[in-house]
Amino acid sequence: MYFKIWNLTQWAPLILPLLGVVLGLVGYGNNHFLPVEYEFEAWLTITLVLIFNGVIVGWTIKNLARRATMDSLTGLGNKGLFYYCLQNETQKFLKKSKSSFSLAMLDIDNFKCVNDQYGHPAGDCVLKQLAQILERNVRSTDVVVRWGGEEFAIILLDTEVEGALAFLERIREITENYDFGPEVQSQKITVSVGVVSVKELDQKLEEEDVITDVVKFADQALYQAKRTRNCVIDYAQLGLT
Repeated sequence: MYFKIWNLTQWAPLILPLLGVVLGLVGYGNNHFLPVEYEFEAWLTITLVLIFNGVIVGWTIKNLARRATMDSLTGLGNKGLFYYCLQNETQKFLKKSKSSFSLAMLDIDNFKCVNDQYGHPAGDCVLKQLAQILERNVRSTDVVVRWGGEEFAIILLDTEVEGALAFLERIREITENYDFGPEVQSQKITVSVGVVSVKELDQKLEEEDVITDVVKFADQALYQAKRTRNCVIDYAQLGLT
């Protein structure tokens, strides 16, 4: 079945041109062969077909664009969306505007043990529920994505480190006290979080590598947090700024 669908998709680029040819022939026939009393009905039919076709194409493009930037398990954004948004924010920052942001990397502690003890379907339930926790608590302007595996990333717009730390500490506490359900026998799940504010890095950032550097520094903070577990670590705490 999959291969039949795949073979059909190979013809997708020809659908609109072929439809144009058909409608062109219909229009030609309408002008030369169709009785005058039926011209209105013919052109109305063509217009309705074009409208219907436009709706279908628009819906398809929207759906494909959504899937291209979405993680299929959690419904959060994926790395593609993350880098697109991060590039926009770093460009604003480098223009010396008042725009600032913080980047947080979040990892579920001992997630391998959850999978090993309760199975991967239970692990997937934990991932989906944590995604819901993050979605419910971020602002509409923030960007939260599944980075990969049991790791998530959050771009906190117009947020300096103090605000980011307060928000992430709240997320840590909510997660620690959340009942993840019978799939994991209500086992306590905790997260480790690393965060960096671009304003902390102003002197360290090089324009051509700013995106790579911001991600790297947030990841370094996360690495330190994972050594302790169930905590939030600011990159500045590492003494490397």
